[in-house]
Amino acid sequence: MSPTTWILISFVICILLMIVSISYWKVHPVTSILVASILLAIMIGTPWEKIEGTINKGMSDTLRSIAIVIVLGCIMGKILEETGAAVRITKSTVNLFGPKRVIWAIAAASGLLGIPIFADTVVILLIPIVSNLAVETKKSMVSYGTALYMGALVTASLIPPTPGPVAAAALLNLPLGDAILWGAVISIPSIIAATFYCTFLNEPLLPKDEYLKSAENIDNEKLPNIYVSLAPILVPLVLIFMNTLFSVLYPKTPISNFFKFIGSPLAALLIGCLFALLLTGREWASKKVQNTWVESALQSSAMPIMVTAMGGALAAFIKDAGIATVIAEGVAKANFPGIFIPIIIAALIHVVTGSNALGVMTAAALVEPMLPTLGISPLAAFLCCGTGALMFKHANSSGFWVTVSMSNMDIRQGIKGVGVASTVAGTTGAILTVILYFAGLI
Repeated sequence: MSPTTWILISFVICILLMIVSISYWKVHPVTSILVASILLAIMIGTPWEKIEGTINKGMSDTLRSIAIVIVLGCIMGKILEETGAAVRITKSTVNLFGPKRVIWAIAAASGLLGIPIFADTVVILLIPIVSNLAVETKKSMVSYGTALYMGALVTASLIPPTPGPVAAAALLNLPLGDAILWGAVISIPSIIAATFYCTFLNEPLLPKDEYLKSAENIDNEKLPNIYVSLAPILVPLVLIFMNTLFSVLYPKTPISNFFKFIGSPLAALLIGCLFALLLTGREWASKKVQNTWVESALQSSAMPIMVTAMGGALAAFIKDAGIATVIAEGVAKANFPGIFIPIIIAALIHVVTGSNALGVMTAAALVEPMLPTLGISPLAAFLCCGTGALMFKHANSSGFWVTVSMSNMDIRQGIKGVGVASTVAGTTGAILTVILYFAGLI
């Protein structure tokens, strides 16, 4: 057996072991990726004394670009949850769209909230409002519940500062400004396609009574102002975009240098968190806000930070062994377009593990060393990972069960709704990404 063949076999064994341990044995992703990294290092003949150093370097190189950003994003999301800003944004969006287009309002509000807040949490926050809207408009919860999840799911996979796309952009060395701009370009039509599919889900299904009662308890007068509610989300996105714009239009000028700092992910998200404090009113300095909420956000951020760090360690061994080059050269010889590789990898990891965040992050770590030979840019790879990780949500996903159970669906309705709609969103986004790639735009 040639050394190249053994390296490929080792790689396949380790990746399969990682996926099986996460999906079947229910081992935590951090532990699974670490074990897979060490096993790969041993199988490809990495000197024993270099294994720990390579892991530490791979982790540290990754952590320095994503840790603070993910923490700040989680803090911002927590404040939006606790202050009622998420509810205000949803109610205002419904009023904007009107009674005949409620499902589109649900998807739009969910998509906006999915940028800083985990998709599962968006469903938990808004299900009382959506349940009430389903009764008022006499629509099915299969339709409304699925649309609620789809908006947040798509943006949480493609637009920073949600941890998945933040980590993927860092692993691929892609500026966050580019990730936000192009992530939005792909997200919007993907959400539209999934929501359009949801309009055909007319199977009668009433919401749970408990959420109707919960919606009655929402005091509209105590909800924050819509503009103050939107500021923590929009201000950082605008600053990051301005950084990208001025660096292109006026490179190495005082204004460009100013926006290079204030529009950096760290500064922009910190400013977003300061705007979010306005939502808390006089409680901004209280123990509840400064301690309890921040500690809760830190707990939420720990998992994506460590999973991404472990992905960096795994990528380090992949680079050292030359696995990426071997695989990429094989793809090139087979005349298989390299643009499809990250889509397939992300989709497989997502379908097997049930985690779109894990699909985005792990696929990015695996694909990054292959980029030169595959002939695709970091931006194209980022969009491929994000769209591939949307494919077919099903019963092994926590988000699937949160949506299905809280929307009063059974498993069949959940597959018909969430499973198919997520595939529609992912396929739409992937097709658009491929078109942009072959058009030479990304």
